[in-house]
Amino acid sequence: MPDLSLKRRHLLLAACCALVFLGAGYLLHAMFRQPLRVPGYPVQRQIQYSFTLQNRSAKLLERAEFWASAPVKHTGTQRCERLETSHPYELLSDDMGNQTLYFQFHNLPPYATKIVTVKAYLTLSEEPNPLPKAGLEAFLRPEIFCEASSPEITRLAQTLRSKGSVETAQRVLEWISSNLKYTGYVRDDRGALYALEHRQGDCTEFMYLFTALCRANGIPARCMGGYLCAEDSVVKPNDYHNWSEFYDGKVWRLADPQRKVFMRQSAHYIAMRVIGGQSDNSVARFHRFKVAGAGLKVRMDG
Repeated sequence: MPDLSLKRRHLLLAACCALVFLGAGYLLHAMFRQPLRVPGYPVQRQIQYSFTLQNRSAKLLERAEFWASAPVKHTGTQRCERLETSHPYELLSDDMGNQTLYFQFHNLPPYATKIVTVKAYLTLSEEPNPLPKAGLEAFLRPEIFCEASSPEITRLAQTLRSKGSVETAQRVLEWISSNLKYTGYVRDDRGALYALEHRQGDCTEFMYLFTALCRANGIPARCMGGYLCAEDSVVKPNDYHNWSEFYDGKVWRLADPQRKVFMRQSAHYIAMRVIGGQSDNSVARFHRFKVAGAGLKVRMDG
């Protein structure tokens, strides 16, 4: 008959080895502070927002048109799973993942109003998921408000360059956060070069300068617009925020220089627009919404 005590010793030895390896893994994780990867999009979130449209004229408005942004369909940390609206719509999209809700209203009486409500169901992730690499070159080029090839931008970019894309992007963010003064909301976009020359701006200018400095260092980067929501929320106009994403060679990483957030809290950021690297079929050529129709006015509620 087999020696049962010997069997027990072997089982005990195997269990001890497993515990040692498991402990070593957690020790290495703690030493290098690497987040444990959670694949997919495990966080569920809902956002809701609404608009009031009004015919301010004394005439019947035979046709009113209204466009409103919906959350970006798919990013490394976000998927827009479903949309619900108070009125029928046509969904327009582009190759950046931007989505626009298009509404039409017919025979809107004088001074009449319409309230359009949108509810979006999202899944999010703290750790970015990989996406196809196609089209990265679009996020390396200079463009309006993102003057990555200007001498002033390129000179500063060289002084911030480090051994890798993550290290360089972090130095860029830290420089902007330390050297730019936050002015509060400014209606008109002014761009990266303005931010550098005047050392000030709102979150939009912080975003543009970060994106331009990354591109000047050969790091794909893009501008983002949306909302910060740590839980299910009814979002309002004053909640709107701009930040950046940069490509580290494998995934898109979050960088918010105005709030000094770098590669964390990704599940708190709801992307409504990918602004940088626009293509000819872009549907994101407006800020949040636009209308068409004589005498028609619109406001985002809240």
